[in-house]
Amino acid sequence: MRSIERDFKLYGKYPTKQVEHKNILLIGRTRTGKSTIKSLLIDPTVIPNELTLKSGTRDPHFQAFHLQDNDMVLNIIDTPGLFEHSNNEVDIRDNDIILKTIGFCINMEITKFHAICFCVSLAAGINQEDIRSIELLIEYLGPETSKNACLIITRSESLEEGQRKRLKNELMEDACFKKIGTFFKLGVYFSGAINGDDLNRGSDNVYHQFCTISDYREQLIEVFLKVNDPLPIEAMAATSKKFCEEYRSLSQNSQRPNQFQNNSYQTFSHKQSFDQYR
Repeated sequence: MRSIERDFKLYGKYPTKQVEHKNILLIGRTRTGKSTIKSLLIDPTVIPNELTLKSGTRDPHFQAFHLQDNDMVLNIIDTPGLFEHSNNEVDIRDNDIILKTIGFCINMEITKFHAICFCVSLAAGINQEDIRSIELLIEYLGPETSKNACLIITRSESLEEGQRKRLKNELMEDACFKKIGTFFKLGVYFSGAINGDDLNRGSDNVYHQFCTISDYREQLIEVFLKVNDPLPIEAMAATSKKFCEEYRSLSQNSQRPNQFQNNSYQTFSHKQSFDQYR
């Protein structure tokens, strides 16, 4: 038997290897660079497409890649941009986008998230709209999301280490951000991409940008690899009444059973659960 096993290792075709999967959800407002984060994780040398006024991702998008050194597969779920409108329909639209994404994940047999990444753009600044959008997402997704949540500040390819530290300190001391700062239990990270204009001009900054974003990539992947307690989608529904009701309806229309078809969410209000992050 040992000789057979040896021969297969030496000459057998299509050897297999067991791998672990990590599911990463990217969410945020339109044009915050969520798709660029996905590209960065796969290949830090990719130059992003030119900016447009419209959201680049119209539907949830799934992409998996294998980390060869770790026998790990990262499943990246990129979502359409949230909070594109400023009228009364915004909550309905954004809830629909989140539910569409959850339904997409269920169809892909993804039932838990290792990391939920809230993305904001350094270029636009972290303004009151960004903070309010995060507050609404926290209220909708429930407080259980906190232990698997991180904040990623995009378009930061030109920041020096001192600038990053100062920016983090400013965030934590900001009166508005303090309301949600403790929510991100996985921490605050940065992302970026090689600037296409600098590349076309032959700027010396390009190599520095590459080194910086490569460090960002390593830091993000390392935090994803360390998550050993993924968040089940059903646990999100268990602590959010609104999400529970809509998720139950979604699950009843799918073929996958879930524990909320007969049970209700845990009995505490959004305000009570959200106040712990204020």
